[in-house]
Amino acid sequence: MRLEDVPFSETMAPEPEAPPLRHLLWRGDAGRQARRYHVFDRIAGARLVALDALFRRLPVDVAPAFAERVASAVRPLQRRRVYARRIAHNLSVLAPEGPREGRALQTAVANWWQNAGRTVAEYACVERYRKAGRVTVEGLDALRDMGLADGQFIYVSVHLGSFELLGEVVSRGFQRPCVGIWEPETNRFKNRLLSRLRKRYGFHVFPPGRRSARHIHRCVVQGGCDILCYVDEVRDRQIHLPLFGRPLPDRGNAVNAVKLALRSGAPLIPIYMLRDGKGGFRVRLHPPLPLDREAPTGEAIDKALGEIDRFFDPIVRAHLDQWWMLSEVRLPDFVAKPAWTGQRRLNRAAAPGTASGRGTAPGSPRG
Repeated sequence: MRLEDVPFSETMAPEPEAPPLRHLLWRGDAGRQARRYHVFDRIAGARLVALDALFRRLPVDVAPAFAERVASAVRPLQRRRVYARRIAHNLSVLAPEGPREGRALQTAVANWWQNAGRTVAEYACVERYRKAGRVTVEGLDALRDMGLADGQFIYVSVHLGSFELLGEVVSRGFQRPCVGIWEPETNRFKNRLLSRLRKRYGFHVFPPGRRSARHIHRCVVQGGCDILCYVDEVRDRQIHLPLFGRPLPDRGNAVNAVKLALRSGAPLIPIYMLRDGKGGFRVRLHPPLPLDREAPTGEAIDKALGEIDRFFDPIVRAHLDQWWMLSEVRLPDFVAKPAWTGQRRLNRAAAPGTASGRGTAPGSPRG
């Protein structure tokens, strides 16, 4: 199957069924779902659409600089949230030079938030950066010298730098048919915005599901398309690659990428993007990872997953401040509810006029 034969509508995320409006005033899960669908998602969606329309009309440097300042202002307000403390914890314990503390940790945290702000704003201008000469590609000539550039690639990558821009580079910049895999957001308006963005630069990125799996098999295994697979996706509320000392995953994007490489005969090509100063980007391609095509499938997959981990672990550790997925890494030594949180709740409960003054225990539901 040719990629041109797949309607772009096949890449759109499925949307939940609208809850009845009468549920807006209900209590419990039904009421919360209705209010989220009809009220909160609409408000968030309207804000995203407005910002996207504004940022698309600004020079490519203005929106990211503005978003960086906003992220820096928001950071101290979020510092006690679980996800923000997890970011700081991971920046400390995953650092290649050993645990960060003090000023070094504060600088790393500030840099992560600034990168996150810029990344969000850069979505609106993804198709403009390469045309503006802001993207440098390294390693493609080496693949040509190896005689691989005319064949098919199974890309494996991680969410570094402005990762959405990487999709534009591999699809339109390389002028090669390429598809991708994505995990839709919970907000349907954000999903629609992402679909419109990818349609502008012609990148077919499929959501999970049997229909998508059929399209990917036909385009990649039968049709010879490239595919971009992010191996650090969230699954079961966790990032499974890099391993950081944990067991190999038995499913997910990395496993699927290896299976596609085995079935299609294509090489497994590492690719990632890093920032080059404030307004530039550097895309790096590397020679194929070892793939034991003679071994039994399960053994070949495990070996390839180990190679993927050994390749990306040092790269991610060296650029933690550019790794978008840092907040989703749940390491066993992180304490989500430290002692000071419980003590603060006890102090609030013991204060005059609180629930405990009326005879209810701390943390008990109020009437």
